[in-house]
Amino acid sequence: MKKYLFFFIISSLLASCQGSKDQFKITGSVKGIDTGMIFLQKYDQEKWVDADSVKLNKGEFEFAGKVDIPEMWQLVLKQNQLALQLFMENAKIDVLVLPDSIEKSIIRGSATQDIYNKYLSMNEAVNKKMDVVYQEWKKARVAHDTLGMKRNDSISNLLDAEVKEQLQKFAKTNNKTVVSPYLVMHNSWQFELPELEEIVNAMDTNLNASQYLKALQKRVDILKRVSVGQIAPDFEMNDSTGKPVKLSSMKGKIILVDFWASWCSPCRAENPNVVKAFLAFGNRGFGILGCSFDSNREKWLKAVSDDKLTWTHVSDLKGWANAAGKLYGVNSIPANVLLDRDQKIIGRNLRGEDLINKLIEVLGPATQEKKPIRRK
Repeated sequence: MKKYLFFFIISSLLASCQGSKDQFKITGSVKGIDTGMIFLQKYDQEKWVDADSVKLNKGEFEFAGKVDIPEMWQLVLKQNQLALQLFMENAKIDVLVLPDSIEKSIIRGSATQDIYNKYLSMNEAVNKKMDVVYQEWKKARVAHDTLGMKRNDSISNLLDAEVKEQLQKFAKTNNKTVVSPYLVMHNSWQFELPELEEIVNAMDTNLNASQYLKALQKRVDILKRVSVGQIAPDFEMNDSTGKPVKLSSMKGKIILVDFWASWCSPCRAENPNVVKAFLAFGNRGFGILGCSFDSNREKWLKAVSDDKLTWTHVSDLKGWANAAGKLYGVNSIPANVLLDRDQKIIGRNLRGEDLINKLIEVLGPATQEKKPIRRK
């Protein structure tokens, strides 16, 4: 094995001096698998598609081609259900695929991949902490330990904030590589409009052709259209009985458009707060339109019943492809927008007491239930 690795490293060093600048050439081998097909895939129109495929020859393979700008592609062994992602660029790239520990596979010759690996190494410590916190959260859930779940949720939020800060610094410092918009795009749920716009504006103009920067700019444009002060885009979707409901039909009330799903644990944990707001302000001109990211009708309606969500609910049952979610740029749930009586957006992602406080600001104190007079 040591001899094998020695020759692999030497061949990588020699090849890096010989790669063409106007095409890529991937030379690789798969440890322990001698035969079968290996596929080279790229991401296109929201799905992975085959760009090329070859038969393994004693575990070895080779691909050649050209890309206009570095992009994340992947090598796939479909029969083994394995995929190794790597940044493709016009260079001589050597790959050693390790099926038993795919994350330890060796990729040499791609400068863009080296930058990406640098970021992964920088985040390795915090990712390990996240794994520990998630395991503790799962234990607490099984034990019905709500305090333990909340404690680990709080720790997770702090770690998310740390990752977000690191990513912001990394993107601004490495603003000439596609790695930055790629990483930000895949973590865009963490960023509000001003933060995202600042990162996009910091990117070098040589990245304008990158699909990742284009996607970020598209997201910025969407978030601008649904930012506070804008009129909420109208949409129509079927309710739980199959009847079409238009958002604009609810004009005249303060409306919370609540994006959620039955399978989303944080959504289900937030539902009691939304119920509390509805009970407190429902008789003051406050209404809710629940928009579910479910794909299973039965599970959706069961969650509505179990959580006592007694307001109008709609869904196109397309999961993350939910049309209203795309219209509002929702890529993380729970999420919501609060609309005034003219359907102007007056709040975004209001949860818990933040929602209650905003409703007090708009509608005044909640109507208090009158206590019966006790006669002597």
